[in-house]
Amino acid sequence: MEGTGKRPWSDLPREILSMIGNRLHTRMDVLRFRGVCSSFRSSIPRPRHDASRFPFRIPTSTPRFALFLRASTVYAVETPDGAAPSGRTRWLLRLEELELERMRILSLFSHRRIAYLPHEFPEVLDSLQFRIVEICREYTLECGGGTGGLVQCAQKVVMHPDCVGSDVDRCSVYFIDKIGRLGYWRYGDENSSHLDDSQGGGYDDIAVYEGRVCVVDQFGSVSEIHSSFGLQSLSPPIYSGNHRGSGGFWKQLVVSSGDLYLVDRYTESIAYTENTRPTCDFRVYRLDRQWGRWEEARSLGDSAFFLCKHCSFAFAVSALELGGGNGNCIYYTEDTYSYYSMEIFKVFSLADRSVKCLGFSDSIWRLPT
Repeated sequence: MEGTGKRPWSDLPREILSMIGNRLHTRMDVLRFRGVCSSFRSSIPRPRHDASRFPFRIPTSTPRFALFLRASTVYAVETPDGAAPSGRTRWLLRLEELELERMRILSLFSHRRIAYLPHEFPEVLDSLQFRIVEICREYTLECGGGTGGLVQCAQKVVMHPDCVGSDVDRCSVYFIDKIGRLGYWRYGDENSSHLDDSQGGGYDDIAVYEGRVCVVDQFGSVSEIHSSFGLQSLSPPIYSGNHRGSGGFWKQLVVSSGDLYLVDRYTESIAYTENTRPTCDFRVYRLDRQWGRWEEARSLGDSAFFLCKHCSFAFAVSALELGGGNGNCIYYTEDTYSYYSMEIFKVFSLADRSVKCLGFSDSIWRLPT
């Protein structure tokens, strides 16, 4: 019978290819999709470069005061044999696009530029030869005025919607400022605003989960910021009480494998220095979506969480990208005032609740192969 033989994917109708391509969420996936063949390439437009959109200036009521939204991306990179002096290698790194085809590498745990790369790191990152997977996006708000430089002015920032086809003129920016208040800016507004909520602050982290902007307060209660910029409760608090001593010192949200997790960081009651309180424990909770409550997670399985203390930046890495090892752990930084670095890199194991020091954090992270 005619017409029953196998046909190549390139023969798919353009409208079907377009439907598939428009469901891709990362720039790297779109580039790979377009690289299959000419019919795939013509079905969807090439994604815009970050350098053409960021840094994006957000209007303010004070003309001399500048507010900029910046974007960076965390990637897992695997090099083939022969691409580096030590053979096949895996890396976890954060890149910011400055201009077309020009990137700078940032520390995973701070906003500092990585000036010196490990000798085994490849000189050129070739997306055609290397396996490159986008892990997550990070946004920051920087402000300044007069002749001074720009400084970070929010502890956490998200943009929504945030996908490869989103542009700033169709998005809203949500943030938690330095004193824990919720703020937002939508395209067309003349200034950013703070949400009028009964708490007046006390928020620890904000994240996008299942297309919803979610925020957690100091007691572990999660709320959704809906389209009219009000709050709707999604979960009760983990702890009861009326002070930060209820539970850990700091709470961060992590989205992993379709679930929303809350990581509660416990610190020593006595600081080594005026600004340093070393971490002594973590508790991890997973949101039960059906019942709207938190359940303690005793294990992360084969995944690992990476937490940044200073900008509340957190993300998960799967076992596949970890090279089959080092899962069920939380990687984080602690303040230090060493001559070599202001932060030290540590890992907390959920299996035996041990802490191991890995060295200073001003570098990119090499994964096992």
